[in-house]
Amino acid sequence: MSDSAAIRTLLVDDEAPARSRLRHLLKDARDFVVVSEAAHGRQAVEALRAHRPELMFLDVQMPGLNGFQVCEEIGVDALPAVVFVTAYDRFALQAFDVQAVDYLLKPIDRERFGRTLNLLRSRLRGPVPPDPANPRLLALLGELQRSRSGVERLAIKVDGRVLFVRTAEIDWVEAEGNYVKLHLGATSHLFRETLSALEADLPPDRFLRISRSALVNLDAVKELQPLFYGDYAVILRDGRQLTLSRNYRDRVERLIERRR
Repeated sequence: MSDSAAIRTLLVDDEAPARSRLRHLLKDARDFVVVSEAAHGRQAVEALRAHRPELMFLDVQMPGLNGFQVCEEIGVDALPAVVFVTAYDRFALQAFDVQAVDYLLKPIDRERFGRTLNLLRSRLRGPVPPDPANPRLLALLGELQRSRSGVERLAIKVDGRVLFVRTAEIDWVEAEGNYVKLHLGATSHLFRETLSALEADLPPDRFLRISRSALVNLDAVKELQPLFYGDYAVILRDGRQLTLSRNYRDRVERLIERRR
């Protein structure tokens, strides 16, 4: 197939190996041609305007503009077909909102990628446009909607193993740089994640941010004791003492009101 008839494709990812993997997977698909690549969001916006591709494989988390900000900058109506490529499934709801064709999780499986290409062929070259609400996105959306009150279990990678932790068993969580440490009684698990990202996954009616570096399970809290300057001591049932920063006190007060 000539390049003029092939589906013009833009690859956007801040990691060069990820873009290389996409190029490799597309190598044998002669009806797709890569017209440009971008290593960050602002570069993606420029490439979209300069090359006007029909398809964009788009990472979510990038420096400068993230994937969704790229879509916002261009405008949903002016976007090409978009396939999000990310290591996290928690962005599926936002992907659905910008009418993405598909949502691929890293590391990309070749067979799964092949199904995505078939879906794109049908969407971009097929005689009848398919329903844009494809089964993969609907499945992810349904999963997210079922878990809007927070997940019941976390799957975390520790020392090469994947551990499943019930969120109800977590007493508190502390941030350690780009890692978080889960405290479950006398046990703790350290894994790579940001505290804000983990907070978004935990049940909001059970877990509360009490400072920039700590989340606490309210079921593990025994009492609050006032300290100086509006701070509070948070006493857990095991006797451990944490500090509730005055900047987060209004969250506690609102939650207490809801629980009355």
